[in-house]
Order: sequence, then C-alpha cells, then structure tokens
Amino acid sequence: MDPPQKKVIYINERELANLPDGASVYVLSSSNDSAKTQEPLLPTPPSTSLPMWALPSPLPPGFQFQSLIPLIPLSPLSFSTSSSFSVDFCPPPLCFQYPPPPPNVPLFAPPLPPPSAPPNQLALNPTAVTPSRQTKPSCSRDVDNSWRGGVVFPSVWCTPATEFFETIGVCKFATQRMIELENDFENYVLKRREKALAGFPPINTVRPPLKRLGSVDIDHANHFPVLSKNGRKRPNTKKSGTSSEPSIELGGVTPDHLLNVISGNMSSAHQSEVLQPHSLDDKLGQQRVEISHKLAHPHRLHPSIWHNEPGEHNSGPACSCKSKYRIGPLHNQFEGETEVPRCQLESNNRDRLYHYRVMVTPTTNFFDNKPSVIPFNGNDYLFDGYSIFLHSPIDDLPPCQLLRFNLLYEFVHFNEEFPENFTVRALDMLTEYVFKELLELLDLNWRPHGVDTGCPVVHLLPRFVRRLENSGELLSADAILDYWMRQTQLPLIPASDLPTIRRMPNSEWSAHIDDLRGTLAWKPGAKPPAVRIDQLDRLSSYSSTSSSSMSSSCAARLPTFPMLVHMTFTPMKLSLSRDPQYKSVLKNYLKLLYLIVNKPRISAEDRNQLAELTNKLDSMDHSGVHRREITVELSSEGFYRTGIRPDVAQFALNMASFVTHVRCIMSLKSLEARLNYQFKDKSILHQALTHPSYRRTDFGTNQDHFQNTLTSCGLRTIKYGDKLQLYKKWRKKGLSKMIQVMSFMPKQHEERSKIYGNERLEFLGDAAIEIIASIHLFFMFPDLPEGNLDAYRQALVQNQHLADLALRLGLHKHLLYTHSVDFCHDSTYVYARSDAFEAVMAALALDGGLETVDRIFGAVLFGDCERIHRVWVQVPPHPLQAEYPDGDREWVLKVPMFKKLVDLEERLGIHFKHLRVLARALTVRKTGYNIYTLGDNQRLEFLGDSLLKYVTTDYLYRHFPRHHEGHLSLLKNSLVNKYTQATVCSELGLDQFIIRREENSLTISSIPEEATASATRRQQNVKNKADLLEAFIGALYVDKDITWVERFCQVCFWPRLVEFILKQEWNDPKSKLQQCCLTFRSLNEDPELAHYKVLEYAGPSNDREHKVGVYFRNVLLAVGIGRSVQSAEMDAAKNALEAHQEAFKQLNFQRAVIHKRYRQPYIAKMLNKLESWDESLVDKFVGDVPEDGREGTDTSELVPKRKRHESFKEGDEDNNVRGITDSDMELEDGSP
Repeated sequence: MDPPQKKVIYINERELANLPDGASVYVLSSSNDSAKTQEPLLPTPPSTSLPMWALPSPLPPGFQFQSLIPLIPLSPLSFSTSSSFSVDFCPPPLCFQYPPPPPNVPLFAPPLPPPSAPPNQLALNPTAVTPSRQTKPSCSRDVDNSWRGGVVFPSVWCTPATEFFETIGVCKFATQRMIELENDFENYVLKRREKALAGFPPINTVRPPLKRLGSVDIDHANHFPVLSKNGRKRPNTKKSGTSSEPSIELGGVTPDHLLNVISGNMSSAHQSEVLQPHSLDDKLGQQRVEISHKLAHPHRLHPSIWHNEPGEHNSGPACSCKSKYRIGPLHNQFEGETEVPRCQLESNNRDRLYHYRVMVTPTTNFFDNKPSVIPFNGNDYLFDGYSIFLHSPIDDLPPCQLLRFNLLYEFVHFNEEFPENFTVRALDMLTEYVFKELLELLDLNWRPHGVDTGCPVVHLLPRFVRRLENSGELLSADAILDYWMRQTQLPLIPASDLPTIRRMPNSEWSAHIDDLRGTLAWKPGAKPPAVRIDQLDRLSSYSSTSSSSMSSSCAARLPTFPMLVHMTFTPMKLSLSRDPQYKSVLKNYLKLLYLIVNKPRISAEDRNQLAELTNKLDSMDHSGVHRREITVELSSEGFYRTGIRPDVAQFALNMASFVTHVRCIMSLKSLEARLNYQFKDKSILHQALTHPSYRRTDFGTNQDHFQNTLTSCGLRTIKYGDKLQLYKKWRKKGLSKMIQVMSFMPKQHEERSKIYGNERLEFLGDAAIEIIASIHLFFMFPDLPEGNLDAYRQALVQNQHLADLALRLGLHKHLLYTHSVDFCHDSTYVYARSDAFEAVMAALALDGGLETVDRIFGAVLFGDCERIHRVWVQVPPHPLQAEYPDGDREWVLKVPMFKKLVDLEERLGIHFKHLRVLARALTVRKTGYNIYTLGDNQRLEFLGDSLLKYVTTDYLYRHFPRHHEGHLSLLKNSLVNKYTQATVCSELGLDQFIIRREENSLTISSIPEEATASATRRQQNVKNKADLLEAFIGALYVDKDITWVERFCQVCFWPRLVEFILKQEWNDPKSKLQQCCLTFRSLNEDPELAHYKVLEYAGPSNDREHKVGVYFRNVLLAVGIGRSVQSAEMDAAKNALEAHQEAFKQLNFQRAVIHKRYRQPYIAKMLNKLESWDESLVDKFVGDVPEDGREGTDTSELVPKRKRHESFKEGDEDNNVRGITDSDMELEDGSP
C-alpha cells in the first residue's frame, strides 16, 4: 500500500482548532517538497517503533516509561525520501536489528540527583507532568531581544553564586557544591552516550572498515586513515594482468557486491575483481562505495540525515595529502604552539587567563527572534554569543572575516570585565557538551598538534545575559550547568502523557509544542545525536500502513509517540548541482546565453537551442532526482530535550573558525621571529599567506562536518545575501567583467583593497623581488653586460627557487588554502609556496618599505654563509661615482659636450650630482668605450626597466583597489610598453641628446625622424627611444634614489592612465582582436581564432621587413608590416580592428561602458587636459609635496643618498596616507 499523499493548505488559527482530532498537521512553510513521494531509500521494518515485548525491560514493575532501556530506540524507516544517486544504483540493505543487551546493563537515564541549586533558584521539575497542567517555560515570554549581539555594556557582572564559588586571592575557586554539580554533569550528560552504547557490539564488528584501494597513509597524530594520491594513479598492468578471472566493470557492480565489499564477507581476490583500481578511477564509482559505507552505520538516525565520522567527508576521506604536505593550519599544526600548562580546574584562573568577548557583524542569522533562554531567579537570560579565554593576550588580532550565506561576516574581539563565577573545568565540560555531544564536531582539536595533555589553547563560555539599564548581568556557569543537565533528563514526549496527548484538540496540541518547536532534540549515541525540531506531529502519515501488518493485540500494546518532523538537505556534493549531466546541460545553457548576447545577429536555430536547453533544465529540476530539500519524520521516542535553540549552534559552529583564526595569527609570531621583523599590521601578513580558494572552505574544522551539523542543528530559515552583489567586486573571470573593471579610474588616495587572497600581493611582490635582485646584481658586477645580468636575475626569481626560499622561511607551515585534491600535486604546491613568498615580500614592502625587503631577501638567500652575505649586503658605488665621490660637475667646464647636458637638466628640472652618469645613460651601444662614460647605456637600461616596472606596480596596487592581478597586469603593460616609453622620451626631448661617436670624436645628436622612413625604421626608432628612457631612469636612481624615480613617473607616466582608460586602450591589438573573434563562436564548436600568416619578407637578415596577414574564417582582414614577425602581427591586428569596427560588436560594448560611466563632456575635458598636460591633472597623481613648498628643484639634500630602497620619504605625510575614500578622482563632475 502506497503512503498517502501530503497536501499543503493555508488555514487560519480558527480553522486549525476545528480540524478533527488525530489529523496530521504541519505548520512549517509553504514548500511542497514534502508532498513528493518516492520509493524509500532503504528497506524499512514493518513498524514505526520496537514492540515492547521484543526487548526485556530492566525497569521495576509498575514504573512505566520513566526511563528508557540502554538501547537507542530505532527510528521509523518507512519515510518518503529521495535518492541521492542515479536511478540504476541501489545501496545495499542495512541491518539495524541487534540482540538485546544483557539484563545487568545500567539504566539509560539514571534518576536525577538532588537539586544542587539554592532553594530560590528556578529549576524545571525533572519528573514528567501532565501536558495540560504543565506551565510554560519562561522562554515563551515576549522579551525584547533586539539588543543581542550588538550592545557593548559599560559594565558587566555575574549573577551571585556564593554557594558555588569562594574567593581566594584574586581568583575564585569552586566549593564542594560546585564540584558535586560538575561531577553530576559529567556523569549524567557527558557519559550519556557511552552508557547508551554499552549494550551494542563495536561498530567495526557490525560494519568493518572500508578497504580502500591504493596506498593508505595513516595520520599517526589523529589515528585515522588518509587516502594518498597514489590511490588515484593508473593501475599496475603487471598486477592486474595476473588475474585469470574476468574483472567486473563499475556498471556491473550489484548492491550485493557492494555490501560484501563493505562487510568484508568476500575474499580479497574477489574484492579485487569487483572494484579494481581502474574502476575506482571513476569519481562517481568511488563516491558510491564511500557513501554506501557511510549509510551502513548501525546507529544512523535516518538515511537522509547525514552524520559525522572522524577524519571522513560524506564521500570519502577528509585528507588526501601526501605525508610531506600534512603540515600547517589545515592539519591542525600551528607553529610555535607547545603544551599549555594545565590550569587549575576548580578555579577561574584569573591570574593567568585573558578574557575577550566575541562579537559578529552583521548579526543576521546569528540571533534569531526566538533566542535560547535560561530562566534563573525569575528572570530570563538570553544567549548573547561566546566569551573566549586565552593564555596569552591577542590585542593586535585583525578581524576574522567569514563568508556565510552569501554574507560577509566579521568576528571581532574586545576586552570586557573578567567574569568571576566559573571554573575551567566547567568551561571545558560545556564546550565538550555543545561541540562534541550535540554538534558532533569530531575532528575539532584545540590542543597543540601531537599533545594530549595540558590545557587546550582556548576556553569558551556561552554568554547568557540579562540586560539592565546601563549594564548587563552575565549568568554564572553553575546555573548553565544545572539548567542544561536538568533539561537533558526530560524526555521530549513522556510516555505517560501519550493518552492525554491523543485526546488534545489541535489548537491545544499546537500551543503545547510551541516551546519545543525550533529547539534541539538529543538522542545520545545516535548519528547524528541532535536534530532541530521543526514540528511535532501526533500521527505519522504512514502509521496506518505500518500498523496494518501487526495484529490488533500487538498494536493495542504499542504506544504511538508523536513524530518529530525535521527538514533537512542533501549535501551539496550529492545534490543536483553536482550531477555531471546537470552540470553539462547548465554549462551549455550559460554558454549559449552568453553567445546570444554578444552575437550581432540571433538566428532561429540559436533560439531553438536555448528553448531546448531551458526545457531540459526544468525537467531535471522537477524530476525529484538528487532533490536537495527533504522532509524527515522520526519517532520522538528516545529523544530528550536540551533547552538549546539553533542560535547557540550557529554561533558555536563559527567559533571554530574564529579559534582557528586566533591560532593562525598567534602562530605568526614564530614567522616574525625568523624574519626579525614585527609587522605593524598583521592582517597584511595573514593575507599574504592566504590562497583565494580558502575563503569558501574556512570552517575551522572538517568542512563536511560543519555543513552536516549546520543542516541538522542550524536555523531552519536562512536569510541569504545577494550573491550577485557579493561576488561582483571579487569576480575576475569573463570579458564583460574585465571591461567593467578596467573602466574605473584610479583613486586619488591610497586605498586598501577588499579583494580576498594573496594574488594582488603576489603581483606586487614579484616586482619587489625583481628590483632587489636587479639593484644588487647591477652594483655587484660592474663589468658584466646586460645579458649576463638578466640570466642571473632569472635564476634568482624563478618559481622553483622562490619555493625553496619559502621552505627556508617556513612559509609552508602557515599556508592557508583549500583542502582539496588539487593541492596534493607537487607542481600545485610548488606554485603555492612561490606565490606565498612573493606575497610575503610585498607585505614587507607595504608595512616596512623596500629597505626591509632588501634586508630579509638577502638574509634568506645567503644568511647561512657570512662571507657571501657580506658581499651581497655591502653594495659598492657605481664606478663613475667611485672616481669622484663628491660629484663631477667640474667636467662641465672641461668637456664642451657636457655643456649641452646642462641644458637638458634645466629642461627636466633635475640636476645630477654625477653628470657623467647622465652622459652614460645617453650613450648608445655603437659608441663604444670612452674615458668620459666608461661604457654605454645597456646596463643602465637593464636597471631602469626593473625600476619602472616596480614603481608602476606599486602605484597600481595602491590606487586601483578594485582590480585583480590580471587587470593590474594589463594596466602595467600599457604603461611600460615601448610605445609609451618612446612617447615620453620624445616629449622630454631625450632623443635630442644622444651621444654618438663620429669621426673619432663624441658628439651629441638626435634620433633621426624622417617622414618618408619605412615602417621598419620607425619601429626601430621606437625601440631606441624606449631603451633611452629606461637608461635615463636607471641613471636617475644611481645618482639619486627611488623616490626620484617615483616622482618622475608621477609626472610623466601616471596621467596617461586617463587616456588608456577613457579610450579603452589598455590591451594590445592582438588580444583585442582575439576577444572580438571569440564572440562569433557557436555552442558546440571549438572557438575560431584569428590566425596570422607571413605573406612575404624582404631585406637583409639584420634589417628585414615582414609582411603579415591576419585571417578569420579564411577571410583576410588586414595586412601589417614590421621589422619582426611579432611587430608585423601587431600592426595587422591594429589595422583589422580599424577596418572592421562595425562587424566587431565587442568594440561597441567597450565604448558603451565608458559612455555609461562618464559623461561625454567630461571625457573630452579630461583628454584635453592630458593633451595640454594641465597642471591640475598632474597634481592629482603627485601624492607628496616637500614641506618647504619647493617643486621642480634639486631635493638631493632632503633625501639621504644611501637610502636607496625606501618607497617613500618619512617626512611626506600625504604619501603615507592610508585613508579610504569611495570617490575616484574623476567623480568630481564626471559621473552621469
């Protein structure tokens, strides 16, 4: 007989009261998911609960239902559930029937001890009372709880508890009464699970451990198996070929085979036949085996409610890392943590503990309308978060940002008055009860790695507060212990009340269970042990079906307990969104939708394909397969009350992440000690060690344990944030997103970016390491040519070398990244280490300046060899400076050629102390060696290139907070390319002061600009000018320091960003053409890209001219000419974009973005200012002005010569501004 259909109706309170007695009523929500009925996931027993005659009762005669036998009452299994697997897969039947325990097993719920609270303390009666006469608990009062979580009290004190605590010195100690209360809590609450499972056989006997294929590494610290990466390699053909019997493919594995593999009833040879390594290579097959093993747990509460097991995810082992990579915070290893000396358990240890209150903003989803309440002395104390006690202070702790429910939460700590009335033992017992016994966070370990003795690194106190006028009263720990212990002795529905319950009208029943609805129900020993009560229904929808198979006499003797209704969710990994077929259809749908938006013309075929994919998605959504939301019914028999609502569970779950954050920050002290540098802002260092993937897995413990517990014990109704708005500023993929981001102008003042992860820091750190290496190589090897210096620099900055340096610093002990299979590969881990090293160098540059980076980088490189390190640190002066330490300005009178250089100095407003350094920067390679410059400008060009890249990167990082690493790279390339450099060189007139050798004498000439010159010659002139400018920047640094280079770029380079952004010229022509071609691709075809073909070339090998054509779909778009093939391709792409603007819709979109963001008069005004080089525009990019007001003068006296590596001058206050502003420099009158 099929179970009856459930229907959803909307009724008012009067209609609810008029319903007939015994009707099944849900007052949950308007969701109709519970109306869907499908075949049950597992075979079910014929009854909803165990017959009373089936098990011997140890209770005395006449004492009915006061206490349960030491067995976990079996949950009803005939429920309407949906399978999380494909239709052709059937998990094996599970055995839930076990022999009864021996009759001498102690009672499951011992009688409650005498009340330990004072006589005037309000305590619930532990004995069962008649529901109709029972008074409502005080938690049902209408109290104002809007202040919870957001009020900082000027003063806080604890409730009086003189009978439980006594003062000795500065600390409080437990009295004998408090010790007895703690012993009772440990005996009647914490040992409840152990007593409940005493009569059952061991789990490994009923369900043998899963024999995973491949090598299995054992985590000796945590004692659970970890599947290594080797288990995913291809099978050994020699071993697999020795078997003479045919192997069974994955599709042919039957449920019986799976059950036999799990239970170990098959021989090892047969097991290898059923599931060979090549079969498990299919992730779906491996997932099925793991899930079947999980479903076979004998104490599982319900097949659709997922439980937690130590070291396990829902679909496999929690860790797949190699042994050498099991280090760092993800594996509960925090550097610097040692065994914490044990606190005095029966004292509050005020003389050694530091107390902080933890608050969260915003409070959405953390403090529900119905809070957890503890009544005490006639007053209600509401749950208000947690207090944390540490053994060392954490005053410099940055906020802990957590991403939950599409909302960005910030957990902060602050000092509050030390609460008096508690003991460390009470705190540890409350923590164990909430986190282990209720929330089942089995992988949570707050002791140092490998340490089982001493104190945990933190102690937690749940805060129950009563708000007074200007202060708050905190509930003492003894009251929390007593109330929670008494609640756990109360059955959810006493058996003696069943006759009364059956006779209740619906309205009275609804009012009776109103205080229980939304609380957590506890079933010790079950998996999971606690679930949220969404509703209590007196009759199951399937009670008539199940009772039909029983005799009438048996049914009359079987009490019918109300059904606990719980709304749960299938884990995301097993839901529809993770189904390969659904993901494929959804990907095609989104891809086609994007193509239609960017196509110039939409065909009927495209519309038909879109409609077909839409219908297919709708049919899969409504098919019920892999359904996420599931309604579960459980018999309330065996469940006990807790007095705890989901707000406690919600806050406690995220406290695990906060504690991990605290331990990570405290472990950074060890890294700072190795660096010999203490960060002013530790959040920068923490960000440098955080991979962007860590944000979505930052749970502080096993992520599946977190999600399972959140589903079972968290809030039923979640208020989600706007995902589009949340990820709008973080998203970096997509052409449209790139165009939108690249339309933002720079911030006039430096601003901290809100982008998560270390990718931006890595971008800055790469330039910082390169400039440090370039400077040292330039001065240490004065005779090496540019090519050799570049080879040495590449050896220093390559990823493998930086990864080795990261190991020397111990950065791998602090890395935060997603704990996934991707990071199990050596190559991925090497890149993660090298990126972290670059990010840490960037953090040092931001916090302490480039001089700090230089010191630490040199120490990491050669700190183990004092002689080499001394050579690296003691940078010699340039040979031209060594000859004349006080300057060589007198050469102006001796050498007529140098008199022209004075004119260049006057034009630039820069006066060189060593004029020959400037002369060398203007000496081209063909000039050769001479006594005036001692060489050409090739080496200075090498130095200037690195300097320009670094100062550009530093400016972009500080003033473009909304740009990701890739966006910043595009802007940097637009500034430091040879065309921009050649333009600056021409505007400054440097090309008019070239030093050449003519007729055995040095003369100053200019780079010829002929109107009739060929394209090849013009491109060569561009390259020469760019090299000349880089050499000049190198000479500026050698004679001055890096602050002069930065000021030079502020005036000559940064304002050009206005033109690049407003004209959308931040990308090179070839990349822009490829982006335009991608918009023409079809759904099921590989994207067609533009390809280039050399049409002809002419001229000698040292001055050859290439002619290249660009083709798209076999159509010639344009032709380009250049000295090299690459330059010719770039010219061809540029000509193609100009000739086919109407065909490329993407170009119109880029222009539309700019015109939508800025008004046309404003765009014209800014471009005119740039063309005339208006001083008001340049001033926006100059962040510092000398204190005496002088501009354009020689400030060599203001900047010490040897401070080469400072990013800014200490006296420039404006340059060190960290103020945050929401307005760009263009928004004065530019926004529409």
